[in-house]
Order: sequence, then structure tokens, then C-alpha cells
Amino acid sequence: MLSDALFRPDTFFEERTPRPSLGSAFAVVLVVALLSTAIFGVIGWSLSQRMTGTTQIDNPNRPADVFCNDEFYQDNPVSDGCSQPKTKTVVVGNLLWKEFQKKVPLVFVGIIVGWPLTAVGLHVTSALFDGEGSFSNTLAVAGWGMLPSLVQALVGLGLFYIALRHADLSGSDVELLTDQLQSLIAKARGGTLLVSALGAFWQGVVWTYGLKHARRLPTGEAAAAAGIVAVLLFVMGALG
Repeated sequence: MLSDALFRPDTFFEERTPRPSLGSAFAVVLVVALLSTAIFGVIGWSLSQRMTGTTQIDNPNRPADVFCNDEFYQDNPVSDGCSQPKTKTVVVGNLLWKEFQKKVPLVFVGIIVGWPLTAVGLHVTSALFDGEGSFSNTLAVAGWGMLPSLVQALVGLGLFYIALRHADLSGSDVELLTDQLQSLIAKARGGTLLVSALGAFWQGVVWTYGLKHARRLPTGEAAAAAGIVAVLLFVMGALG
């Protein structure tokens, strides 16, 4: 069934006319969100494990200097930690992983929230061509059309590891490491931009045949409606 949606979308949606399954579409979106989140986490973890250098950061267990002067220090419970050093040594990779951990849930939430927003876009653009059918039908089409983004994420992961293979991230100079990360991302991005463009085209094809059957549109008009949304999403992703 998944291969039909990816490689034979015209037949796939024709067999499900007039109502493609919303429940199945939700399952697809959930799988895409979970696997995309896992891929993002794997990238963060891989980077953090390569960054073995150390750096100095402020010691969070030591009170601010204002609480450690002579006026506050005596008999003040807030000043109990003033004997601790102002800074502590940490592994750079651990700092990076903490930042990734904050963003991992946002990847999942972003995909789930993006599903109905994409459906709204498809519903509006198809309405410009006098498309018919309920919003739930468009929502199902939008969900099935997210399958190519999963293939795109897997390919992007492979390209990232190719770029990472010869990178040396074991230093302790944070500025230098930042430059190296930016260079690494730029190298991978050169490939992933092409992959993103192909993924957007693939999504557009799936949405085209979905709108053709779920919104009862001629193929050309369905392609125009789907293409508008696919191009907008590609541009937003490239600029982001």
C-alpha cells in the first residue's frame, strides 16, 4: 500500500475514491513524525560523540558575584556555594547534545502541526480551480503526500554521514568548532537541497493525484494546485 502511494498515486487514490482513509493518513503522518524525529536525534547524537574537546562555562552551582561579597557572605544561605569555582570544565559534545534534546520534541510537534496546515493550503489552492469534496478528504491527501519527506530524510541522513566521515570535531576551540559545523552542514546541504527539490516534486505528484480524485479536478488543475503548495514549502525549507 505504501509503495502504491509513492509510485502509483493515480491508481492508489482512484481505488479510494471518493473518501481516502483519514485514519490511514494519520498513521502515515505519525510514522513520518516519529522517524524524522529519530533521524534528527541520531544526527545530534553522532555530532556530540565526535566533539570530545572541553571548554569552560559558568558554574551554575555557584551564586552570582553579588551574593559572594563581604556584605552577603556572612550567615547568608544563598552564599553557601561561594567557595565553589566560578567556572567548570565540560565536554563540548555534551553541551551540543543538551541543545539537540531541547529541539527534538519540536521536530515531532512541527510535523504533526504542519499536516493540517498543509491540508489548508491544498484545500485553498484546489478551491481556486473549483475543487469539490470535504476538507477531511484533503487532509487525508496531505497526510499521504508526506511519505516522500521520509525518503528525503533518510537520504539526507546518508549525505550527512558522508560529509561527517572526514570531519575532525575533537578540538576545544568553540569558535573553530562552530565554523567546522557550519562548513559540514553547508557541504551536506548542497546535496540535501537537491534532495529537497526532488522530494518537493515527489510530494507534488502524490498530492496532484490525491486532489484529482478527492477534490474531483482535472489532472492539470490538480497539478497546479499541488505545485503551488509544494513550491512554497520547498522555498520555506530552503530559507529556513
